[in-house]
Order: sequence, then C-alpha cells, then structure tokens
Amino acid sequence: MKKELTLADQLNKRKCWHSPPADKAAYKKRGIFLASSYKECEFYGCPFDKPIKVNVTYPLVDTEENIIRFLFGNNSSQMVVYKALIGGTAKEPLKARFKLDMDLFKAAKNKNYDAIAVVTEKGLEKARKYKLPKSVELNVLDIDSGILK
Repeated sequence: MKKELTLADQLNKRKCWHSPPADKAAYKKRGIFLASSYKECEFYGCPFDKPIKVNVTYPLVDTEENIIRFLFGNNSSQMVVYKALIGGTAKEPLKARFKLDMDLFKAAKNKNYDAIAVVTEKGLEKARKYKLPKSVELNVLDIDSGILK
C-alpha cells in the first residue's frame, strides 16, 4: 500500500525560487518568501540562480483571504488592509503589504505553524484532496531552518 504524501511532504519535494529582499532584516520580520517557478519569482526581483529546497512540517495552506480570516477574524484590521490591497485603494501599498506580512508571520508562528502556503481558490480545491497545486506562494517562518545556506 502506497503512503499518501502530506502537503508538507509535497512542499518539501519541490524546488522553490527566492528573490532576496533589499532589507536583510526582513527575514526576521516576515519570513522567507518563495515562489513555485523562476518566472513567478521574478515579480519580486532578481531570483537566485538556483532553486531552494525547504523542510517544513506544519504548514498553514489556504487562500490568503482564508488565512487572514482564520488568524485574525473577518472584521480584523488585517482583513481591511488585505481588501484595500486587492482593491487597489491602499494609501501606501508596499508599507501596508509588509505590515500585513509581518502580522501573518507573527500570528502563524504563535499558532506553531512553520510555513504559510498561499494557493488560489482553484488550488485550494486540490489542496483539500491532499494534492498540492503547481503554483504556491510559500512563506517559510523558521528563519533558522538553513534553507538559505
């Protein structure tokens, strides 16, 4: 009988791409963001030449909106910021995005998650069947995991 892979196992088998932030202190504030492909990662800047392997055991996998709802509630200030960001009405989008990422980082770590894996609504259907979609934005919360060495 073949053992079914968990979502964490599937994430660990993948190669992920990383574009380093300008501020190296960002890792301690918001975690390490990874993309599923080099092309997706280019959105954030110039990716490293080689992909990265991760080692996560307890990822929070969902859409970003559902993750915010789960961690903070539907009427939270984080949800208001998220809605403003996706609606294009945030006054300082980059600052708002970084603050939201920091809040997500802290809240998920406080609930003992070691990663946040953001998927689309369509990808969520696959994840619910324990099949990770091809496109995942992964935020590894354990900055000491050695993935950037």
